[in-house]
Amino acid sequence: FAPPPAAGGGGAGSGALDFLRQVPQFNVMRRLVQANPQLLHPLLAQLGQSNPSLLNVINANETEFVRLMNEPVSDSEAALADAELMAAGEGGGAGGEGGAGG
Repeated sequence: FAPPPAAGGGGAGSGALDFLRQVPQFNVMRRLVQANPQLLHPLLAQLGQSNPSLLNVINANETEFVRLMNEPVSDSEAALADAELMAAGEGGGAGGEGGAGG
């Protein structure tokens, strides 16, 4: 994850986590959690180890984070997330149920 923007004072920042939408790893995480909500806590724990400052920002803006996590993933975000999964080597499992039935 990219480091969060410098947090000067906060103020009335209703979009404090808006930058996450542009982070491919966030879209991967969002898709995983939407498919398996029980993954949220382990993923946040892992995030806390790799990027504690980002986890602090998420904790400080929990309502905004939950709102972002619940947003539908757009087709372009899904494509970026899929590319990120492939690059990370985690796309090895064949998800038979994931296809859209025409």
